[in-house]
Amino acid sequence: MSASYSLAANVSQSVRNELAPAPRRLPQNTTFVTALTVVGLLNGVGALIVGRRLAGALSQNLPLGMVLLTALVATAAASCTRIAWRRVFPLRQNHPLEDSRVNVWGGRLVGFGSSLALPLLAIGCCYPGSRTSEWLIWLPLLVADTFWRQSFFDSGGTLLKLAEEPDEGTEEIATIRFTDPVADKLSQAEEIVQQLFRVRDEDVGEVIYGSLRADFQPGERRAVLHVGFCPPVAHLPEIEAEPLPGFDAKVKVVQALAHGARLEVRLPTPASESTHVWIDMAARPQAGPAL
Repeated sequence: MSASYSLAANVSQSVRNELAPAPRRLPQNTTFVTALTVVGLLNGVGALIVGRRLAGALSQNLPLGMVLLTALVATAAASCTRIAWRRVFPLRQNHPLEDSRVNVWGGRLVGFGSSLALPLLAIGCCYPGSRTSEWLIWLPLLVADTFWRQSFFDSGGTLLKLAEEPDEGTEEIATIRFTDPVADKLSQAEEIVQQLFRVRDEDVGEVIYGSLRADFQPGERRAVLHVGFCPPVAHLPEIEAEPLPGFDAKVKVVQALAHGARLEVRLPTPASESTHVWIDMAARPQAGPAL
């Protein structure tokens, strides 16, 4: 195979590897259980103290030192829980789609649950609120927590964003990543049957690389693919094509023109069920006068 065709195969393989689902990480389960346990404990303690206050079982004012310590420990526990959650469940990381609900709903429980615990503890420590010094301890922390919570929700952006806004010079790579035809996560309604992209080569000129899909119905053994080049290439192209690894088929170039090509894909035996074969193709200009 030529060097240009090897480049096409390497690009396709690297894109498929990048889109492969990332393995689940072990700390996720531990972080999920620990975070929700801490949030639950904070809310449980706060609800218990408020209940005892309202029932009259706890009527004495707490020492200011204990109120300050409770406020600092509760705020630190809520903040550390959010930080640990976002480190293990970052919203912009390419997790498998089945992790998205855990990330979204678990993040909401951690964010709002930790914010609910702080007012409960504040009411439990300060009720009936006769001492201004107690509220001076809690109010700044409660106000700051509203901003910390919003920062927690905004820290990851959109979870299922399909593609980043490409920077200058990376637009071509971002487009290839979005339209890779071998990505298993594409819905059936949006399956891509052909993908072509052009690369300028200083030595040979413009080269066209492509991934093509040949479909076979039960009983069929031969399929014909038509590929159009728009705009047409300047010289008659030299077509190289072969099936991707894992597909057993032979590919024959039937016709190669400046505006397109025709390929014939043949299976070893007739298909027993509906199937398809992916083909990697490279169209390089032949030496000769321009058309």
